Amino acid sequence: MTQTNRNNETDESWRLDDQALDGWREITDSHAEQTVVKPSATSTSWTLITDAVNEGSSTRTKSKDALVKRYWQAVYAYVRASGRSAILSEDLTQGFFCDVFLGRELLARAESARGRFRSLLLSSVRNYLADDFRMRTAKCRTPEHGKLMNIDGDEQFGSSPDESGDPEAAFNMVWVDELIKRTARQVEQDLVESGQSIHWKILQDRVLSPCLNGRTPTPHEDLAEQWGLKGVPQVSNMLVTAKRRFARRLLENVRETLPKNYAPSNELDELYQALGN
Repeated sequence: MTQTNRNNETDESWRLDDQALDGWREITDSHAEQTVVKPSATSTSWTLITDAVNEGSSTRTKSKDALVKRYWQAVYAYVRASGRSAILSEDLTQGFFCDVFLGRELLARAESARGRFRSLLLSSVRNYLADDFRMRTAKCRTPEHGKLMNIDGDEQFGSSPDESGDPEAAFNMVWVDELIKRTARQVEQDLVESGQSIHWKILQDRVLSPCLNGRTPTPHEDLAEQWGLKGVPQVSNMLVTAKRRFARRLLENVRETLPKNYAPSNELDELYQALGN
């Protein structure tokens, strides 16, 4: 993926707003009790991590690539919001995944500890940037030929008014965005395969598109007419069914990155509060 494409995708990801957060909170709050899932059924992420550190696995590389793809944008968002230029942010993100995520056994430590993967990833990126900053500033202060350099004039460290700010908030924003979009893809597949394509279309028009793209929700009456349904009550019932499926999948995906017995609803609430602030 090119640098330009990555930056564009990241910009697209930073579109969640208060309306979107209220939409996701409403879904999970309303249906969390009906969608409790056993931890054994939600081990996808930990399975990927375990496979990625298994030297004898034939799918080890594939699992590593999947994990890098999943978390690249969140790490890039953190680096970019820390004030680095776009070019340096690209290089640092690449360096982090090569040197730390893959090179320093971060995945092995994650699999062993089974703590909150989001917290581990955040602290690792923070430490990586601190080390990089110390290295770069040391080079500036003690240059090879003895000539002092002005580190304040280095454009690589210049803050961008559009991308600097709160790195952790930027990381969480993209983390939630990826989580929601991944959940949406899964729910679409679930509903289509179970013969509930109309349920998916209603969820998309009433909830997903308004929250992700800022579109006006399609009125219930219009959806009933469009899909030949028996009025608003049938539309509402189908929407509730689709919301429950979405809530179940969302909680499953959140649980993937948490330690055992840690409630995914707590993690979601913490993310919502962080983004709201």
